[in-house]
Amino acid sequence: MLKVEKITVKYGVIPAIQELEFEVERGQIVALLGANGAGKTTTLKTIMGVLRPVRGRIFYDGKDITFLPAPQRVRLGIALVPEGRGIFNRLTVRENLLLGAYHRRDQEGILQDLEEVYRLFPRLKERENQVAGTLSGGEQQMLAIGRGLMSRPRLMLLDEPSLGLAPLVVRELYALIRRIRENGVTILLVEQSAPMAIGVADYVYVLETGVVKIAGTPQEVESLEEVKKVYLGG
Repeated sequence: MLKVEKITVKYGVIPAIQELEFEVERGQIVALLGANGAGKTTTLKTIMGVLRPVRGRIFYDGKDITFLPAPQRVRLGIALVPEGRGIFNRLTVRENLLLGAYHRRDQEGILQDLEEVYRLFPRLKERENQVAGTLSGGEQQMLAIGRGLMSRPRLMLLDEPSLGLAPLVVRELYALIRRIRENGVTILLVEQSAPMAIGVADYVYVLETGVVKIAGTPQEVESLEEVKKVYLGG
């Protein structure tokens, strides 16, 4: 579904990712792990079209989208849930969700998807008319994911969804991520918190200074001493 071929992205003259290569197959949850500065967020922004690579290619469903503008990528079925959630604090929950469907014109479908988001996240339904800035951290993350789902994505890019959340909330959130995949959405997941990501992923890539250092199934990655020491507290 997604193929990243030897992409290099620079901030000025400093490379953030170098010759990066990986694939995401349809129906998978793929985790990108790594410390701060490893290039994880840069990778997602490049796939989304927010950043442009100086070298390399990105293919989505066999189509070269390397230089396609971000709005067109949204229309193709790619959605980014950014680090820090990026919700509109002064708008209501409902208004935030509807903004996720800004490019759509099928009003009936939009309302159907809104109800589906409410079924997935009942607390958002309860707080439909509440100002988003008054929600808890976990509820704001649910809102950010729900807004992403309103674009009807086939590929969802999740950037640090567990950041700043209590362990109980993180477990609940990851259960919902599994449900989203079961509903047919492929997920590329960026995390610093390795245990939860490895627990939900079908395949794992570990980035270090912008390159893939380790790749494998969750079982293969968990068995490596280097991963245990750095990411799993072993």
